[in-house]
Amino acid sequence: MMPITLWLPQYNWRSSLLLDFLGGLMVSVMSVPQSLAYGMLVGVPPSYGLITGIIGPFVYSLFGTSKHASPGSFAIVSLMVGSVVESFGDSSSTDGFSSNLTLLEDHFCCRQNKPKVSDMDAIAIATSVTLLAGLFQILFGLMNAGLLAVWLSDQLVQGLISGAAVHVLTSQLKSMTGISNVPPTSEPFQHVQFYICFFSQVQNVEIPALLMSVTCVSLLLVSAYIIDPYICKKVPVKFPMELLLVIGMTLIVHFTRNTSYEFEVKTVGEVESGIPSPYIPPMRNLFGMMGSAISIAIISFVIHISLCKLIAKKKQYVVSSNQEWFALGLMHSTSSFFGCFAGGSSLGRTMMQVKCGTKSQLSTIVSSIVLIIFVMGAAGTIKYLPKPVLASIVVVAMKDLFIQIFTCSALRNKNFVDYVSIRKADSTLLGRVRGTNHFRRLGLYETAYDIPGIKVFRFDSPIYFANSELFVGRIHEACGLNPLIVRGEIAETEKKQKEEQKKREKQDAENQQTKEKETKLEVTAHQAKVLDEKHPEPDPDPTLKFETTQLTHIIVDCSAVLYVDLMGIDALIDVYNDYKTIDISVLFANTQERVRQIFETTNFFEEVPRNRVFVSVSDAVDQAELEQKRKNEAYFIQLKAAPKPTVAPPVAKSVGQKSAPLGDNTLIPAQSSASLATGVEFSIKEKTAREGTTQKKTRVPSKSNIHWDDLDKTQ
Repeated sequence: MMPITLWLPQYNWRSSLLLDFLGGLMVSVMSVPQSLAYGMLVGVPPSYGLITGIIGPFVYSLFGTSKHASPGSFAIVSLMVGSVVESFGDSSSTDGFSSNLTLLEDHFCCRQNKPKVSDMDAIAIATSVTLLAGLFQILFGLMNAGLLAVWLSDQLVQGLISGAAVHVLTSQLKSMTGISNVPPTSEPFQHVQFYICFFSQVQNVEIPALLMSVTCVSLLLVSAYIIDPYICKKVPVKFPMELLLVIGMTLIVHFTRNTSYEFEVKTVGEVESGIPSPYIPPMRNLFGMMGSAISIAIISFVIHISLCKLIAKKKQYVVSSNQEWFALGLMHSTSSFFGCFAGGSSLGRTMMQVKCGTKSQLSTIVSSIVLIIFVMGAAGTIKYLPKPVLASIVVVAMKDLFIQIFTCSALRNKNFVDYVSIRKADSTLLGRVRGTNHFRRLGLYETAYDIPGIKVFRFDSPIYFANSELFVGRIHEACGLNPLIVRGEIAETEKKQKEEQKKREKQDAENQQTKEKETKLEVTAHQAKVLDEKHPEPDPDPTLKFETTQLTHIIVDCSAVLYVDLMGIDALIDVYNDYKTIDISVLFANTQERVRQIFETTNFFEEVPRNRVFVSVSDAVDQAELEQKRKNEAYFIQLKAAPKPTVAPPVAKSVGQKSAPLGDNTLIPAQSSASLATGVEFSIKEKTAREGTTQKKTRVPSKSNIHWDDLDKTQ
């Protein structure tokens, strides 16, 4: 399935093309320095990072269901691919080490398990593991493994990517400081060894590299926390500090060569222009890479789908988890034939598309086209690009994850242990047993009936990270309403109505100018209430009993919910807030004592009022029925109190025209006016509010035989 075939025929080229073009252009500006940096992080020539930002995103734009996701190279996944490259790389070159190092350095610091991997071997290993990861993602999609992501809780994913951020920082310290005689970090427990060696050689820091790194990091932080917030208040774009640093530092290094001001730092070096020809990645060490490929496939998907669902909820549309498996799988497997490495959706690039107001994946296609132009014509200009600049860009991109490490201790105060359960989750709708206050499963009890406007839903399982998404989906399925879809349809309908209203106002203004030029004799009848002949609307009767036919309340029976973790709390809060936006109240009943204690220790009651939680389902139903009655009474009072226009006689627009005042009877004209110049006929109904009787229609004579006495007889 190609989702582009569904949205492209309905694409609004007039209103959306400019936004998508600007969004794609801004994303491409961000992608150039990031792609170069992530290519260096993997261990391949940096230009292959640019190619990764071209092929993969273009394929995703054809098969993805997210309108705003910006796939491509991503730090966490790039680090995982780089670890595979270090682990499986063959020795192609060795660095000479100084002989005057201390004994500790000879046997500990300078003992590298794997020498530097050649560029060709690095590309081969990266493409091989990327192809395997893509094939596994396609396999997971065929296995309908869209819910696999829920087994990784938000807290687990946060801890995972925060730990990966530490790996990213560690791997970039060599480029930022110029210290080279340190062991790799691709194997377990080598971080301790790395930092011991690193701090023992602080005196060997290269001052130009350190100075350039400190300058870049400082400017990037100033841009992120001072310049960007100020600019975003005026225009929805990010200040391109990364691109300016890449251009500026490259020019400085280039023009200071062979002078007394030369910066002796490592640069990217020669870069081939163009896109490499497709080839089949070598499948050496296939079984050895399989475990890493599965990890890359899952982590790439989990981070991607989490970001997609977050943006989709904000923008009120739906993404398909299984289709995203296929989209990422095809993206990785196809791009691997062009030398690309695995990636995912970047938070920075995705949020840039959201801020620019992009409407579809056409922005991703625009970004790919811009990068193609750069690779074909300007790739050679990055020969003197300093590696400390790229390393600084990578590190600052992880700043939010570093902050998250220090804030994760707050989770201990909320919930120390996340409960793990493999119990199969069941759910059902309950109905009231006739003549009692008992509620049983609908369909199993003949006397159980559904209460009008109220759905009683029961979930027979703890609500925790592995089934919180299932819980929300079951409620949507049982009630037949997905608030995200409903809000999206309402927003689309309101947008169309506003456009139609503007067209009508414009047409009315044009018609009004035309009517002012015409001269007609017109009789206008005013009545207290005008009823349409085809759709009569009687006055409200205070004795009338209202019957609610639309859904107004959802009652969640929590009697079988024995435990709720932090993601379960978020799911309950989301259900309450989402349905509230479409004027449906959610009540909770039969909560267990332990669950109630969890509500107290978390932020549940900060989002959900305490009067929305009841002891029993019967109490919740009584409250829902009372709120229905109050709403109906308020509606009746509003109709009753609506001001009625005063009864006025017809207006004579000609001096010689005789006025015929209307009586006090409840005569309701089907049309508010009749033109005497054209002889249009109109009918008059006689109707009382209580009896609802319709009297005989009186025909108005044509203009050739009209008599005012005949008009008086109608009164």
